[in-house]
Amino acid sequence: MKRMLIVEDLKAGPDDAIEASLTPAQMKRIVGGRAVLATVDGRGYATIDDWDANLAIFEGRIKGSERDN
Repeated sequence: MKRMLIVEDLKAGPDDAIEASLTPAQMKRIVGGRAVLATVDGRGYATIDDWDANLAIFEGRIKGSERDN
């Protein structure tokens, strides 16, 4: 089964069928996203976008931290 994320509050109109990008008004409605420092394989550090990391964890592409927070 293919996993997908559906954003309910961004309604698609008839003109959106051929358009692949968000309108400026839709982009202004998207909030969040920040850079965070992450450990890479316990060796080094990298700055990543936490939205991408959380989405990858949700989709099962990467595992979250094994530590107790």
